Amino acid sequence: MGSLSSRPRRALAALAAAVLPGLLLDCSSASESAAPADGGDAGDELAPVIADSGTEMEADVVTGPREIPTSLSGFGLFTGGPDAKGRLTPVAGTIPYELTSVLFSDYALKARTLTIPPGSKATYRPEGVLDFPVGTILSKTFAFPADSRQPEVGVRLIETRILVHQPSGWEAYPYLWNDEQTEATLVPGGRVLPVSFVDPKGDARSFDYLVPSRNQCQQCHHLVDENGAQLLGPIGPKARYLNRNNVIAGTDQNQLTYLANAGLLDGLPGSPPRAPDAFDPASGDLESRARAYLDINCAHCHNTHGTAGITSRLFLQHDTTDRFSLGVCKRPGSAGGSLGGEFDILPGDHARSILWHRIDTTESGKMMPQIGRALAHVEGSQLIADWIDAMPAETCQ
Repeated sequence: MGSLSSRPRRALAALAAAVLPGLLLDCSSASESAAPADGGDAGDELAPVIADSGTEMEADVVTGPREIPTSLSGFGLFTGGPDAKGRLTPVAGTIPYELTSVLFSDYALKARTLTIPPGSKATYRPEGVLDFPVGTILSKTFAFPADSRQPEVGVRLIETRILVHQPSGWEAYPYLWNDEQTEATLVPGGRVLPVSFVDPKGDARSFDYLVPSRNQCQQCHHLVDENGAQLLGPIGPKARYLNRNNVIAGTDQNQLTYLANAGLLDGLPGSPPRAPDAFDPASGDLESRARAYLDINCAHCHNTHGTAGITSRLFLQHDTTDRFSLGVCKRPGSAGGSLGGEFDILPGDHARSILWHRIDTTESGKMMPQIGRALAHVEGSQLIADWIDAMPAETCQ
């Protein structure tokens, strides 16, 4: 697989700097909608600006069991539907956030929000997702512009996924935006719909986009606790991915520091870990960036407690130190058909490494992740190819 040309990467980076300027609109002042100081090219989504919550409305949150509304507006997270540029405006108490490295989702624009109930706070965890209190609501909205070279024109919101922390645990709910872009409606059974857009290189893309059902949400958000109980939980909001700057309340500031200073996060250490941006060489070396990509895209299943990890014995967490568990010279538990290799990773040769083929292909039954994408992630595939090729060659047996 050849190297990516610099032109498409520059086009993608330029689009990231110009987009929308974000899916989430700053309520307080349009002049505050500036790109984060340390935001790099994520390669798979065009990071929206962390917006400044407004002060006129309070988020509709509760600390006990809550009835789930059939319409997204029933949560009271946003002031209304999107504006002419496709941007949502969060209410006070709903905090937009971004991650240092992100899950690939067919090049969709994504905007995330966090709502912690008044009087409650999250607790810091050094490795896993922050310990959010009951009543916490996480949202993620997916959108596509008609033409990525004109990102503020013809933006179409597709879906908003909601995670609610109920007393019994986390629950997932998908909401599909209507054609009028005025409301999103709960679709427990999911939906498949055609999506077309022009990418930053000017190439037309058309594919069937999957809005996951509630059951399908569990395929990625499935957890097993230390007692073997089956759970559902968030993936992205870990301290190492939240440890980045963004514009919050009109100020470019660190997200974790903001949460701690606002009384919404307890136990934050002086120097929390920070995952690199997988596609920003300035944020880390090739090894750390490739491992961050695998961690955010694969490790929610391929971990010591995940179904895929348990069955395949392939553990792709960022802190896996055993080379065999990482896939080096390891024969796969399931080949998924002919993939042109015998080992998950053959050092020095990505073309004969099954791990790379699973990431690069779009063939059903072979591609990974199995759900959540229909397109190949060109930049991600190249990153993993470069990482494997940089390993000293060795003979696997």
